[in-house]
Parts: sequence; structure tokens; C-alpha cells
Amino acid sequence: MPLQLFVMEAFFLAALVLAARYVWCYDLPDRTRPILFVPAAAFAVVALLSLAGSPRLFLGLAFYAFTVLQYFLLFCLLQQFVRGEAERKLLVYGLLLSTALVALYGFYQYAHMLTLREEEWVDNSAFPLLRRRMYSTLYNPNLLSAYLLMVMSAAGALVIRWWGRWKQAAPFALLLAALTLCLVLTYSRGAWISACALIFFFGLVWDKRLWLSFLVIPLVLAFHHGGVTRRLLSIFSQSAADTSVSMRMDMWLAALQMTADHPLLGIGWGAFKYVYPVYNELIQEAGITIFHAHNMYLNILAETGLLGFTAYFWFYFGVVWYAIRFLHRYSGPPFDRALVMAVAGAMLAVAVSGFSDYDLFSTQISLTLWLFAGLLTNTYEEYRKNQKKSLRNNSQ
Repeated sequence: MPLQLFVMEAFFLAALVLAARYVWCYDLPDRTRPILFVPAAAFAVVALLSLAGSPRLFLGLAFYAFTVLQYFLLFCLLQQFVRGEAERKLLVYGLLLSTALVALYGFYQYAHMLTLREEEWVDNSAFPLLRRRMYSTLYNPNLLSAYLLMVMSAAGALVIRWWGRWKQAAPFALLLAALTLCLVLTYSRGAWISACALIFFFGLVWDKRLWLSFLVIPLVLAFHHGGVTRRLLSIFSQSAADTSVSMRMDMWLAALQMTADHPLLGIGWGAFKYVYPVYNELIQEAGITIFHAHNMYLNILAETGLLGFTAYFWFYFGVVWYAIRFLHRYSGPPFDRALVMAVAGAMLAVAVSGFSDYDLFSTQISLTLWLFAGLLTNTYEEYRKNQKKSLRNNSQ
């Protein structure tokens, strides 16, 4: 998913064909309705219905098939066809391996100044010491940072899983360190705050001593006076040269106005880029395309209305709720507990970064997030069924 989107699509279509053939020949492997299937299906339906208000219906249908329909199918495939800890481990390790390749290419790109379209991502007037930002294979630095946050959660959870056994933990710790450096080099301020939220979460559910790592931040501010420090301090101050905050405010206000005009089903899934110029004359005159509202919550609210917003975040935060419930109720193998902890951390990190950006607009980022959600439901359902089976056997 993070390496090459169109190659991934070819494999995904092959998986769908094989799944359809299996169902045709042998019926569904599991007929029970998994947890969170209802909100996931509800969002898929509402997002489709929202296209009735889209100014570009056919383009909207194509975008819907490429995004929401694909996310929902991935969620269902993971639930139906992944069996046991070994297969979940295979998927997670595959994701970590691909992310290691993303990081390696990112370092090569950064070292050799292969930062294409640099002017789009580097504001030299506001940050004169900032020369380049890493984006590797994910098209822009903010998308890379969102992806890194999710995989850092998985790598960090596996370091915790092997804590005290350093030979086993070393590969995951090394990957986590590399991804942390990549995250710094994206210069994504929202992602840095989300990384702090991730550390806070792991400290809360595992060991509060992790919070001591926050002491690194003032040390950086005290001894480093380059682009990182200025970029970090800009979170707490506003400069006339830094236009990103004022532009975001305009987008957020426009998203709220869109919601007021189309409260139930919104303006149509993926239609923000078509509708926003109507609410901003300067953008219309400049002929600039703004693809999303730079706020996850407001963008989904504007595009799918109150119905879509409710269904989506019922699903989204339902994943977090079931993950925390799993950690409290089940004592399964260490890998599965680490996986569930990683899913909860990833969802919370993206939820924090979602206040200042909408990285889930990217198919690759959303597919990764729905992969995490599918693995969580797959794990939870397996343990719930095993518990029911055990109780039934004990009663007999």
C-alpha cells in the first residue's frame, strides 16, 4: 500500500476475484456479523447516497469506488479470510517491511535533494532555515507523517511486546528509531503533536515512565536552533508570513457553511474540491484546487452530512473502544495484545492529527487505517468466539 498505489490495486483486485470464487464455490467462511460491521456499512451507504448532491456525479461515483467501497471491501475481506495469530502476524510484518523500504527511500531522497515540487511544501518566507521536507513514496510530507504515525504505533507495540528480550526487540526498535527520524524530517507540526499523544497513550496503558521521553523536547529547544526548533515553536505562535493557519480557518468556516446548506447528506463524497470555490471567491479567481478542508472531522461532516459523520465516527472510535475493551477482557498471546494496542494507538494518533489536516483523503492512508481496523475486529471476534465456545464446553 505505501510503495506503489497502482500495483497495490492490481493485487487487491486479484484478492477480490479469488474471494468471489471462494464464496461461489464454498459459501462464506463465516456467516456471523462482525463487530462494527453496521457502522462501516452505514457509512458506505450514506457516502453513496451523498453523491446525489455532488456537482460531479460520475466523477464522484468513480472516486467512491476507488475509496469508500474499497475500504469497506478490505474490512470485510480481513474479517472473513484472515485466520489466527500467524496470519495476522504475516500481515503486520509485511506492513513493517514495506515501511522500512519507504524509510530507506525517504532517506535517500532527502540526502540527494530529490524533493520534487519543493515550493509546494517549503515556505521559505516563514521558515528560512527549512530547505526540504521528506515525503518518500507518499506524495507529500503530511501524508507520509500520517502513515508513519500508524506504523510507529505498531513498531512501538512490538518493542513493548519483546521488552527485556533485546535480540527480538532490536529490529523493531531500530525501525521505530528510523521512522521517528523520518517523522521529524517531514516537518509536519500536527504529526509531532500526534506523536506526543501516541507516547502518552502507550505510557497510560503500559508504563508511565515512557512520559519521561517528553523531557527531550525542551532539550531540543535549548540546544538546537535550526528549522526543527522554529517549526515546533510556530505551533504556539502565529506569524504573518505563515499563511497555513489563516487558510485553514477559511476552509473550516467554508466546511461549516456547506454543512449548514446540506445538513443531512452533505455536498457529496469527494466533492469538497468542486464546491469550495463557491464559498471562497479568492480561490475561485486564482483557479487553485483545494482538495479537502484540512480537518478530518469538518471534511467528513461537509461531504457526508450529519448521517455520514455519525456513522463514520461511530465506526472510527468504536475501533478504539473495542481495542481498549479487548486489553481489559482478554489475556491472549502477547502478539495479539501488542496488535490491539497498536491499533488503538494508531487510531488515536490520526484522530489528533485530524484536527489540523485530513490525511485520510489519501487512498493509501485510509486503506492502512481500515487494515488496522479490520485486524482489530478479526482479533476481537476470534477471542469472543473462543470464549463462548469455552463457556459452552464448561457448562456441558
